[in-house]
Amino acid sequence: MKQIKFLVAFLFAGVLSSCVDTEEKIVLNADNSGIYSLKLDLGSIMEMAKTMGGNSNEGKPMEKKDTVVYLKNLIDSATNLTAEEKALYREGAVGIKLDEEKNEMKILVSCPFKNAQGLTAVKNNLFALLKKVKAFEKASGDEPKEDDEMGAGKLGEGSTNPVADQFTFLAAPGAISYTITNLDAYKNKIASDSALSSMRQMSAMMGDLKYRTIFILPKVVKKFDGPGSIVSTDKKTVTFETTLTEMMEHPEKVSYKVEY
Repeated sequence: MKQIKFLVAFLFAGVLSSCVDTEEKIVLNADNSGIYSLKLDLGSIMEMAKTMGGNSNEGKPMEKKDTVVYLKNLIDSATNLTAEEKALYREGAVGIKLDEEKNEMKILVSCPFKNAQGLTAVKNNLFALLKKVKAFEKASGDEPKEDDEMGAGKLGEGSTNPVADQFTFLAAPGAISYTITNLDAYKNKIASDSALSSMRQMSAMMGDLKYRTIFILPKVVKKFDGPGSIVSTDKKTVTFETTLTEMMEHPEKVSYKVEY
């Protein structure tokens, strides 16, 4: 189905991660191990793609898909990964749930980590690894050819988030932070980057889009600060929520810190 390929290509082009409702979850255990996951809801983008001609399935049955690809099946045969990458990401997975008729498409990426250093690496580099092993293409069942201009291999190895290079994520036992490295550089990038301008236009058509980060902690949180902060009644779950508009217009408010 060409619409899945269309959306996967946009994902790797750096358009989608800040243009879909996104939920990032970090579950931490007492020994500093845990699971990192990212859920992308592409329903609104899928509907817009149809109106823009992204769907070429006229006359064909609407597709439904519920697929999970385990990274170990791709990593074991990969020749472009280091031994460290293979060990760190081997137990990760990518899932795609699709109902074309209902304009529903969700992508779930998850990867366990053994310690705070592993969490930092997974948070910062997971999507680059997924590009290397073409995990999204295999999950969608539409792997591009080497010369396919829409293929992930043509789109670089960076993060899907076009402003990710403006942030520093640090994890240590008992403390996690995600802060803007240079606020002036961030503002300059927002003002001059064409991809970010496109995202603003897409947001205007689809409504403001949310980015949520959830921490499930092994103990009561001591201190937290970040956008749209919510803490659970047992004080072990902290949620930060922002929108694309906030990220663009008030970038100084989108950093977060957690101590536990």
